[in-house]
Amino acid sequence: MRTSLGIDSVARSVYIAMVDRPGAKVSELAEYLEETEETVRKGLERLSALLLVVPGDSASGWRPVDPEVGLAAMLARQQDELARHRLQVEGSRLEVTRLLSERGRRGRASVPDVEWLAGADAVWQRITSLAEECANEWLTVGPAERLDAAVLDAGRPVDEVLRRRGTPARSIVLESVRNDPGATERLRRAEECGGAVRTLPSLPVWMVLSDRRHVVVPVVGGHSVVGAMACGVESVTEAFATLFARLWKEALPLAEARPRTRGNLSLQEQHVLRLWAQGLTDAAAARRMDVSLRTVRRLSEKLTDRFGAQSRFQLGALALASGGIRAEDVA
Repeated sequence: MRTSLGIDSVARSVYIAMVDRPGAKVSELAEYLEETEETVRKGLERLSALLLVVPGDSASGWRPVDPEVGLAAMLARQQDELARHRLQVEGSRLEVTRLLSERGRRGRASVPDVEWLAGADAVWQRITSLAEECANEWLTVGPAERLDAAVLDAGRPVDEVLRRRGTPARSIVLESVRNDPGATERLRRAEECGGAVRTLPSLPVWMVLSDRRHVVVPVVGGHSVVGAMACGVESVTEAFATLFARLWKEALPLAEARPRTRGNLSLQEQHVLRLWAQGLTDAAAARRMDVSLRTVRRLSEKLTDRFGAQSRFQLGALALASGGIRAEDVA
């Protein structure tokens, strides 16, 4: 299995073993890891390609690069790649908005079971109609970013429909909602009516999934809904259901206090480290987490002092090396 930083589990184990046992032979590393010598050699080749080991005069013929230096270099390469990908994503979002404006009034698109909805009214009408038809399960993630109060109020009729019908509902919302007493109270009332709510520091998408048969993915522009894609294609809805299940497993129940994590980091601290490792600026991280820029900068100062880092690259490398975040977390 390969992590988001491009290092597979075997290569990672070999690297850690070399750091812990400097000068060990390939046969000794293989015995310690309970792997074959050929597997260890392949791991060394992979580590060499990632510049985590260099030729040396040790028994294995390789010398591990200092973890702080090597991991910082890997993070730098990852940031470059993600920056390019982010530009592509932003271009795609603009294209989706353009398509919505061009095709929204035509009703169904040429693809069966796929609709392009233009305008907030059309989106909420479609979501409300799905709520009226939903019999078994209503799943929502998001909104994934800050929206105007009027937009959130527009969704309240949907909540009323679900309560009236007694439809089981589960929601994943931004953790920043815990800082809003009014929003927290509304969510707690929803739980009292049979719903379940969990939180995450940031969310990848805003989606509404009805009976795992229909999904609506709203598109947001300028803190308001500009349209949506509504889809009833089974392969697509199953993909969104799988995403929901993964997020639900990671999310924290609303009633639970925010715990500390590996390295005594809070969930918020751990998550902002992930976002920085992905190449996000302070402003972008603040938008993703729906917190103020001041909050992110305060986290930066606190974490920099805690790890004794001189730069963001070094901070990320030290957090990885200490176990505060994992390579798998940088996604």
